Amino acid sequence: MTDNTSIDRRRFLKATGGTASAVAVAGCLGGGDDGDSTDTPADTESMDTATEQTTRDTGEDRELLDKTFQLINSTMSTLDPVAATDTASGTVIQNVFDALMNYPNGEIEVVPLLAADYEVSDDFTTYTFNIKEDAQFHNGDEVTAQDFIYSFERLAGSSNSRRQYFTASGAMGIEQETDGDGNYEWGSLGATAVDDKTLELSLETPFASTLEMLAYTSFSAIPEGIVGDHGDYEGEMAYEDFARNNPIGAGPFEFESWETNTSCDIVRNEDYHGPVPHVAGVHWQVITDPDASYNYGQNKNSDLVSMPTSQYDPSLVSVEQTDSKGREIGTYGPMRNGETAQYLKYSTINTFYLGLNAKNVEAPARKAMAYAMNQEEGVDEVFKGRGTAAYHLTPPGIYPGQAEAYKAHAEERYPYGYNETLLGEARQVMEDAGYGPNNKYEVTLTTYESDTWQGLGTILRDKLANAHVNLQLEEAPFSTLLNRGRNGNLGAYSLGWVMDWPAPDNFLGQAVPELTNTDQEGGAQGFYLDWDDSESDAPQRASDAWDRIKNNPAPTEDAQQIRNEAYVEMEEALWDDMILLPAYHRADERMAYDWVDMPRVGAGGGSRQKLNNVYLNDRS
Repeated sequence: MTDNTSIDRRRFLKATGGTASAVAVAGCLGGGDDGDSTDTPADTESMDTATEQTTRDTGEDRELLDKTFQLINSTMSTLDPVAATDTASGTVIQNVFDALMNYPNGEIEVVPLLAADYEVSDDFTTYTFNIKEDAQFHNGDEVTAQDFIYSFERLAGSSNSRRQYFTASGAMGIEQETDGDGNYEWGSLGATAVDDKTLELSLETPFASTLEMLAYTSFSAIPEGIVGDHGDYEGEMAYEDFARNNPIGAGPFEFESWETNTSCDIVRNEDYHGPVPHVAGVHWQVITDPDASYNYGQNKNSDLVSMPTSQYDPSLVSVEQTDSKGREIGTYGPMRNGETAQYLKYSTINTFYLGLNAKNVEAPARKAMAYAMNQEEGVDEVFKGRGTAAYHLTPPGIYPGQAEAYKAHAEERYPYGYNETLLGEARQVMEDAGYGPNNKYEVTLTTYESDTWQGLGTILRDKLANAHVNLQLEEAPFSTLLNRGRNGNLGAYSLGWVMDWPAPDNFLGQAVPELTNTDQEGGAQGFYLDWDDSESDAPQRASDAWDRIKNNPAPTEDAQQIRNEAYVEMEEALWDDMILLPAYHRADERMAYDWVDMPRVGAGGGSRQKLNNVYLNDRS
């Protein structure tokens, strides 16, 4: 499913756990992004009505309309939708570009965006999209089917693309051809312009998450021929100009400026085909240090509050209601500056875990670590309750049968102690393997530079000392950790994953044994587990289950049932060999000052929320 160029580094989370939303990914989103704040506890129906609005009321206060939404972001890398591999860049791209489909307010139920409507063939291999008549790019060109073909071909074949596998077999599987070296053949993509406003996509086989994937920013529309990294186009501008200085999309905001490591600004698109923004623009101040982000927010320089875990006080949370989607709504404060912020806590589709490379960590030690780990203790003591204990790689929101089924399966079947430490079992498994007080097993746990994950490691280290395991702790820069993992030079390590699309195969596909082998060209892939050397039958069981998933891809009830059973079998295989130790599912929190009014965010997370329905009232 993945290769060296297809690992979605934006989705690979730095397991810092150190901010309100702990959105710590390859782009170093720290304590100050929009995920570290809170949505207003506004009435859901009224906000939905506002979302359907296509123009601003002309009678609104002009002074309010001219306000700029002030936020914090981390270091950005690019504004090219097919090249962005970090959440900092993706958050901006989400607001400058539009795709056919959309996760409205970060919900995981997709709806049409640039598509006016769509049809799906009876065999689920042909998708026909009618493109909105009034949709246009920021340069004034109308959005056409040819623009999408050009954009999708860039995704499939550009040397700048970091998402080629999204279109290929193993993911969406759009029909295409490759040369002898496996490179995409320009012009071969199964995308046809029936006419200027009708796009037809042809898939090799059905894929249940096609519409969800088409909402991902990598599938955003850009004007045909705008850059020359497509095989048949010279390009209207140099690539760097497009990716850094003049990204042209069809989103609710137009790009204005970007100063590396300093700031980024976008402004309202007055001709947007959807709800025209109620703010004049968005300003992101680039701040990577959590304490600096905290101070910036406490000084009210940001409209959304940054609250790193080091400053977070759970006793200041007051939950006033829980909505139909399980989101907790209330207040947080008073804070250091005397203000009480609006508070929203919501579950997102993510899993943080300890990877246990089978090639470098013996099976008895892997199981001893699982017996010693008390997931609930870690969430409460280290992450201050900002999440839930994890027992599966698949998050509760997309687990077969969802959250209640997740909990029931873990309570009944998790073999290493549900919300408890089993040190007796940990000692026994090590003694059965020949280890004892004078012959301890040596293993190193590598985490990203993070006080919280080092704290969790310290708890685990102290417990394992009583189970004949000497756990050493080390920290490494995130990029170093990933490179070492790819080269097979990690034993135990902390990482996390957040959805590309909301289905278990997006998570479990990263743990398929044949994809994690460091001996293959390019080194280990997926989660760097090097699982194929295991002496148990668990890798084969996982591979067999994965084959059933791949062989039943259709969006039908029968195929879904087969996939669901195979998903659970993969989870149990992961347990049996303890190749990956789930730690927690992060719960995101947003805190906002009283003058901010914006829709609640869904399980897709804040980076997927467009900001055109944000309202800023009088800050005084």
